[in-house]
Amino acid sequence: MCPSSLLAQLAQFHGSATRTRHALVPSVLMTEGVVFLAKAAGAHWLTDVVASYIHDPRARQEEFQVWRLVVDASTCQGMITMTDGNSDDAIVTQVLDYTDFPLPEITVWLVREGARWIMLLPSEY
Repeated sequence: MCPSSLLAQLAQFHGSATRTRHALVPSVLMTEGVVFLAKAAGAHWLTDVVASYIHDPRARQEEFQVWRLVVDASTCQGMITMTDGNSDDAIVTQVLDYTDFPLPEITVWLVREGARWIMLLPSEY
């Protein structure tokens, strides 16, 4: 899917009536927008990266997390960072040696809701 088409379709997600359990981390539920992003962009790996940090003490203590992927199109490399949303100081950073993610950047949020975590697009809040 071309970047402009993907962005246009992502902009249509506001709220979410259903949540899908993450296959690898059952305590993480994903909204319709995140599921669409993973399928349309071939980026299930992105939801896996975010969910995989649930067991990292640095991330687990943050009840609201902002996950941002930034892609350098000239090198096809990327960087994923997680902040608490109040500061630009990264709590978690992961470098990607290669990615074919179609957008220059994307942000997803991870919010604790009791014993579960909800992964959502900022527009779905």
